[in-house]
Amino acid sequence: MKKKIVLVECWSTGANYVEDILKRGYEPVIVEASDYIGTEADVALFRQIRDFTQKKLPPDVKIIRENPDYNEILRQVREIQPLHIIAGSEFGVGLTVRLAHDLGLPGNPIERLSAMTQKDAMHEALKAHGLRYIRGKIVNSVQEAADFYDEIGAEGIVVKRTRGAATQGLHLCDNREDMLKAVETELKKHVSISTEKSDVLLQERINGREFIVNTVSLNGEHRLVSIWEYDKVKMPNGTNAYNYAETVNELTIGHSRLIRYAFEVADAIGIKYGPVHGEYMIDEKGPVLIEVNCRPMGGSMPRQFVDMAFGQHETDSALEAYLDPEGFALKKQQLYRPLRKAALKFFILPDDTPADTAPILSISRQLKSYYQGSFDRVGRETVLAKTRDVETAGGVVYMIHDNDKVVKRELKLLHTLEMKYPRILFHNLQPEGQKSEENFDLPKIMDMAACHGATLVFSDNLTQAEGVTVVNTDDLQDVYDGFDQGILDLQEDTSFKDLESLLQQIFTFFRKVRQGGRIIVAETTYRRLPYGMDGMDILAKLGGLRIEVPPSGKSSLLVATVL
Repeated sequence: MKKKIVLVECWSTGANYVEDILKRGYEPVIVEASDYIGTEADVALFRQIRDFTQKKLPPDVKIIRENPDYNEILRQVREIQPLHIIAGSEFGVGLTVRLAHDLGLPGNPIERLSAMTQKDAMHEALKAHGLRYIRGKIVNSVQEAADFYDEIGAEGIVVKRTRGAATQGLHLCDNREDMLKAVETELKKHVSISTEKSDVLLQERINGREFIVNTVSLNGEHRLVSIWEYDKVKMPNGTNAYNYAETVNELTIGHSRLIRYAFEVADAIGIKYGPVHGEYMIDEKGPVLIEVNCRPMGGSMPRQFVDMAFGQHETDSALEAYLDPEGFALKKQQLYRPLRKAALKFFILPDDTPADTAPILSISRQLKSYYQGSFDRVGRETVLAKTRDVETAGGVVYMIHDNDKVVKRELKLLHTLEMKYPRILFHNLQPEGQKSEENFDLPKIMDMAACHGATLVFSDNLTQAEGVTVVNTDDLQDVYDGFDQGILDLQEDTSFKDLESLLQQIFTFFRKVRQGGRIIVAETTYRRLPYGMDGMDILAKLGGLRIEVPPSGKSSLLVATVL
């Protein structure tokens, strides 16, 4: 019989533990925790994510279901005689520490649990160890918040919850008035569902560059796994939305201090075993902890994706610390040498967005750095609520490339699209533009564009024409390629109802034209796209085309060259 390894909670990137445990010849057992923190809506969302993740697990994985009776959970876990107990998400940390302690298994000290899980206590631990920390206070009223603001004399204040995933309940406040409104909002939510004590925390705001330092530990020895840098966008409601996280591939000035400080933070909060996902700010004074989470980095990253970037992935590296101390020691001596530039692009929804389809899937597949996309909310929710935190991002695209400039350029493009052209990323099943009263005149278009050689016409209204090859949706995939030019003629409502499918077809059409050949689009087509002419320019850029100067005179054609 295989020895068992218990995972307490198992979602986001922590779900990779299951395959890693199986690969190493052990049997994973999932234990559900009941220690979710937040509003009723928050808790419902977390359980929904957990259930969705569990559906992807191998069907024979044993699951010990959520139970408020700790002794019953302890009895069931003791019965299976686990070799190790590991936290697979943020909300599993407390139960992991408690179970490991009560069963006499390797784990983190139970007396340090508050420093590992509560954002106020972890900074108190840093203060006690003589490390840089952020001044803060838990408040029970708006008046207490006002007094704290006046006491520390800092203009910028962060309002957050003492516990919670991602950017739950986070407000970045530039002044006293904004801070008081944020405190009032959070106090009204009664966010602490397990205690009557307030969990609204005020902290002095630190401005600088934000980094992620991921480590794994074996009996108090810490090993660096990866470093990432965040880019976040402040939203109108005062929350901080993730834009992207990108790998740090080469250490530079300030990174040595950051890594050394991260190891000291792990010591101060009492980490002995397992992964630590730490978030840090670097300002003119150097690094300072924002918060740590004693679980793998989030983002639901595929293990193969992380392997391509770093030559290892965090869940397997954490298992190695438990199961192969010699391997851990060897890896600890290796140089930090990421293999490729990688990034996670989180999609920001500026407003509530009706979305029956996700054209962003077709768009992102055109990127040179595209690895995989995840847009699970589309299809589950008819209206995607505007982004408040990482859990309400529209989705995520995993990007990786040998050339870091490619990743940077494509991150910038995607951010431009989500902020200025969101309807081309998420779309409801309704055609946008009005059908043109002008008729599509193929001979006239060919004359204005000076077409010569082999011409492909992708049309939803023509069936044949002299001197050209005409295809519709059913024929497009199978037609040979290498045409000298392609003319796009799509006008009917049925073509524009499902934008996601339409974009797939348009990108396929682009690929049917040879390098150096031209794509020609009449107004009768591009006016039906979201954002009209700009929308067509977006598709041309994403499809790897060079946008050309449009013909002068009365022509309304758009012209691009295949690169």
